[in-house]
Amino acid sequence: MYYSLLKELRFKIGEQYELNEFNVKTIESTFNNGLEYENYEYIKGDFEALFGLKLIYNVILQYNTDILFGVIYKLAQQDLESLVQELNNYLPLSKKINTESLVVGKTFTLYSFYEFSLSIDIEQDITLRIFKSLG
Repeated sequence: MYYSLLKELRFKIGEQYELNEFNVKTIESTFNNGLEYENYEYIKGDFEALFGLKLIYNVILQYNTDILFGVIYKLAQQDLESLVQELNNYLPLSKKINTESLVVGKTFTLYSFYEFSLSIDIEQDITLRIFKSLG
């Protein structure tokens, strides 16, 4: 289930920077847990929707030592219900997401797998983050 979700998400955690180096634009670096992430906006224009939901901003790819550690997708807040339904298609019953438990202004880790974790932030828009699991 998790592996089919990773295929849908397009960018593979752990892939090399060189796979996208001509399709990205450098943006400001960030720090998290003592690591610097070099952030890039994916500008090729061939990936504008996730699960059929239109992205409101280009995908952000986060690299550390030229290895993809994180991917950030931004969607409109009104797409929350549809996004949750799509994500639930890839999760076992025990991991299903309930939209009623998602509160505006908080970050929720939807699940952690040994290779990656998936979290969601709900503010004025939805931020879906996929990160390489450390450790």
